[in-house]
Amino acid sequence: MAKDIMPLKEYLVDARAGKYALGGFCIWTYAYGKAVADVANKLGLPMLYIIGDAEIGFFGGEKNAVQACRTIASEVDVPVILHADHFRDFESIKRAVDAGFRSVMIDASAYPFEENIERTAEVVEFAHKAGVTVEGELGRIAGYEQHLSVDEEQALQTDPDDAVKFVKDTGIDILAVSIGTVHGLYKFEPHINIPRLKKIAEKVSIPLVMHGGSGTPEDKVAEAVENGITKLNLATDLVKTVGLATARVQQKEGFGYSVANLYAEAYEDLKVYAEHKMRLLAKHKLKEDM
Repeated sequence: MAKDIMPLKEYLVDARAGKYALGGFCIWTYAYGKAVADVANKLGLPMLYIIGDAEIGFFGGEKNAVQACRTIASEVDVPVILHADHFRDFESIKRAVDAGFRSVMIDASAYPFEENIERTAEVVEFAHKAGVTVEGELGRIAGYEQHLSVDEEQALQTDPDDAVKFVKDTGIDILAVSIGTVHGLYKFEPHINIPRLKKIAEKVSIPLVMHGGSGTPEDKVAEAVENGITKLNLATDLVKTVGLATARVQQKEGFGYSVANLYAEAYEDLKVYAEHKMRLLAKHKLKEDM
């Protein structure tokens, strides 16, 4: 019997209790998704995919993305989760839920605090009726460039007291926090604000997640997981891994173009990267399961 994709909440609740985290791996084709799922299956970890609007476009729509993940779920023994990442309006969330997504993120963090609450709460009310997990975001995660003073950088980060109100008034299941990471590659030395994360974790009991995992120092990632982070989003590093591999093989003497010649090493490199990150994030859980 074919398995369906799963809601995210229960897995991250378990992760917070066990002080481990899941990697949220960007998916843009079935083939790359299956390569990473094989690693999760080997380790006995839930397979968590994240997908944004651009990646959904490569699948040809939300329904195709859901079907690809359902196919992968039928081929592995571990739970498979597909999470809509950084969807910014109610209509896009509705399309995802109607297509079969069981986990969504509404990112209204660019709006003023009260409007963020209002927009997020609207999604929670709709999604929870369908049994769908909801992630919200408070604070602003920088993009590819950041030219900010320390005070400005701190102002973008999640305020612990605001986080309490945000969680209470929205009813979200998962909170994405801003503690100094960036989307894309860092253009400056990373400064991950662990003391701020600790304050948020003391005040907020639901699972906390960190975006911008590519290039974030692994010692800081491990420390963040010890202090409440249950999901780390990974996208840029995956694309970079595949890009470097396909460029490298084309420089080999005698290279000839075929799907296998161009992509086989990329799949293997992706597996190596995925296993390294999964072991880093879930070391406590993997140790318990040994």
